[in-house]
Amino acid sequence: MKKNGLSYLFLMLLAALTGCKAAEELAEVSAGRMLDEARQLLEQKHYAAARDTILSLRQQHPTALNVRRAAILTLDSIELLQTRDSVARYEKALNEERARFAAMKPRVAGRTNDAYYEQQRLLFQMEQHFDELCAKAKFYVRKIDIDKSEEVINEK
Repeated sequence: MKKNGLSYLFLMLLAALTGCKAAEELAEVSAGRMLDEARQLLEQKHYAAARDTILSLRQQHPTALNVRRAAILTLDSIELLQTRDSVARYEKALNEERARFAAMKPRVAGRTNDAYYEQQRLLFQMEQHFDELCAKAKFYVRKIDIDKSEEVINEK
């Protein structure tokens, strides 16, 4: 009787492990589809939708570890590309303000002019913000490099 009980217990344990393995594989496949969708949204520059898809993937598939690792790189890429787009747009606006400020300089030489100083302050604030955007882009470039190197190490 004990032998049959152990056999039954062993079979139940084996069935449970097989079921868990199948559930994990199913989670990986479903999460993989979500990751592909996020990558397509990223290619189309739909950054918010791509980010939301990755965040949903992480919430819905906590056991799909391989896909979640790949999703980290995709999420970092979303942040980097969105920041680069922001830098490009902001640089254009900054250059317009720089030109406006340069045009004011000859007219106010040697006298006080509130509009000139206001433009100078605006330009200073814009340059600070531009520097912050550039630093953010550099951060994500480094983070992606680190994530990729850790991924190579984990694969070995």
